[in-house]
Amino acid sequence: MISTLPVIRHARRSEPGHKHTLLVGSPGTAKTSVCLMYCGKFDSNVMRMKRINFSSATTPFNFQESIEAELEKKQVKTYQPAGGKLMTVFIDDISMPFVNTWGDQITLEITRQLIEQKGFYFL
Repeated sequence: MISTLPVIRHARRSEPGHKHTLLVGSPGTAKTSVCLMYCGKFDSNVMRMKRINFSSATTPFNFQESIEAELEKKQVKTYQPAGGKLMTVFIDDISMPFVNTWGDQITLEITRQLIEQKGFYFL
């Protein structure tokens, strides 16, 4: 079960472990329901939850805009969820964004950047 995994510090960045999880399965196997039930147990005084549904029309700008809508500016280049809370982002249908002629899904590139870099550049 995801919630029982140990929290391990990241070796290179010496930061508290954050669990990035990819839940896979066939259509209709209740992946979304499982995630929403799990997130429904969060303490709303500590954790915010942002749900984003990807589609073939989702662009990197749409993705970044929907993330930034939940954040407030703390310093010139520093943003955090409102009220100093933590935030979990649930992305549904991650395979849906448009595949360009080179076989890239550019919306997934900004998603990867957010996960790996703990942020992204301004579009």
